[in-house]
Amino acid sequence: MTQSPSESPNVQTGTLRPEWVTLLFAISREFASTLELDEVLAKALNLTTQTLGANVGSIFLLDSEGRAIRSILARSNLPPEIKSPTVAAVMSKGLAGWVYQHGRADIVLDTQADDRWFFFAGDTLVTRSAMAAPLLRRNEVIGIVTLQHPEPNHFTRRQLELLEAIAAQAASAVENASLYTRVANERATLQSIVGGVHDNILVTDLKRNLILANPAAFRSLALGQQAYGRPVGEVAAEPALIEFYQSARDDEIALKEVMLEDGRVFDCALVRLPGVGQMLSMHDVTTFKRLDALKDEFVSHVAHDLKAPLSIMQGYAWVLNEMPGLAEDALDHIQQILQAVDRMRALIDNILDIGRINMGIQAEFAPVSIASVVKESIVSMEALAKEKKVILSSQVAADLPPVNGAQVRLGQAVTNLVGNALKFTPADGSVTVGAAMEAGQIVVRVVDTGPGIPPALQSKLFQKFSRLGQKETRKEEGHGLGLAIVKSVIDAHGGRVWVESQVGQGSTFAFSLPLSQPTREDNPSETRPAPVFTEDQNEQRMRGI
Repeated sequence: MTQSPSESPNVQTGTLRPEWVTLLFAISREFASTLELDEVLAKALNLTTQTLGANVGSIFLLDSEGRAIRSILARSNLPPEIKSPTVAAVMSKGLAGWVYQHGRADIVLDTQADDRWFFFAGDTLVTRSAMAAPLLRRNEVIGIVTLQHPEPNHFTRRQLELLEAIAAQAASAVENASLYTRVANERATLQSIVGGVHDNILVTDLKRNLILANPAAFRSLALGQQAYGRPVGEVAAEPALIEFYQSARDDEIALKEVMLEDGRVFDCALVRLPGVGQMLSMHDVTTFKRLDALKDEFVSHVAHDLKAPLSIMQGYAWVLNEMPGLAEDALDHIQQILQAVDRMRALIDNILDIGRINMGIQAEFAPVSIASVVKESIVSMEALAKEKKVILSSQVAADLPPVNGAQVRLGQAVTNLVGNALKFTPADGSVTVGAAMEAGQIVVRVVDTGPGIPPALQSKLFQKFSRLGQKETRKEEGHGLGLAIVKSVIDAHGGRVWVESQVGQGSTFAFSLPLSQPTREDNPSETRPAPVFTEDQNEQRMRGI
């Protein structure tokens, strides 16, 4: 026979016995003192059994399927070999199982008259009355607390109310401990992952105080033992890094190449972490920069050495071209030689030009009108646009403020972008050059209706000598230096360059310029993740570089 379940009682502490109030206070203090779940639950269970006169108590913590995943027993003489099957049987047939299924507490006044009580073989303990209450978290039963007594009718409804109050406190403690364990595990996992990364990793809070750094960052930046909790500008006192943090907006991913005071160069990415702060990753590219400089020096020497023989070849070709009586085929061959020499000279000039730009062009800086730069570039490319039957137009905002820069170099950058767009835009297509103020910077965009760029090819990002190798554009590709020159020019002005493109929807090449530029020493190159299409190889323009 099953006794009728009681209604869910509500404890009013003002009507409780003094020892019960003391019990609730003691249990609250225990739960607040530690997050070691087994220890605190065992203490709470012992206090409860003693205060309510029970001789046996238990707490089962359950998974989402109602299976006991942890048990705390206030009974030391239960053999280990029968603990597991006993717990399983109690959860399926006993009072604890009934409480789990119904989600509410109840009393068994007499175990011999209530079929909700489960007797297991070999148990020498006499139990005649019991009560159990659920540990509830968001209406889900996460545990059961049970008390037993050898005499029938020992427990009262008021005691059941008290047990429910204790169960509510225990449920809160279980949830807090679970959250703490989860956070601790996630933090340990994060530290393990970050610790194994060779790049420098710095995590700051919303006030840019350092809260996490990996061993690589401690070694590379000589962070002190008391680094945590201090402003990142103090613990990593590098002017270039401080400037990077100050210039980065909180709502975007900022990328920049940063040179430290000791000459090391890092590709840096500053990422916003919502609700946390920011994470800075620093990839050391010093070796690659040195190798790149050696390569540039070698290529520059070779380019200089090639100029003399090219001049000789060009001179003899001119002489041959003026000789009378040459057959038409011979004249065609001479023209091919002259065109090849012109292309090689353009390549050499571009190589040398990149070197000159990288060495610094700040001496050429003066106030520059971007509107004038765009207009001059449009005029210089009109003939090519007509030849290609492409509509070339501009959309420049009125009253753009001047920028501090090198007018010839900025014109070179815009012209290279326009020439590149014209080269790959089919007949009856269009190329539009726009300039406007955006977020305190001047942004120039060259929009074309060409074939677009596949995402897999966009990672080349204005690299020197890069070519896409697409079947549709292969015959138009040149030496791969036009866009590299654009990037070098914009980097030298403290700006950034990028491209947005989808296959079949054309491409937009863009660069931004601050209204004032720092010196080269204070402005390592900054880039934005963007794909690279190909270079501007307009031969007339290249000859003039």
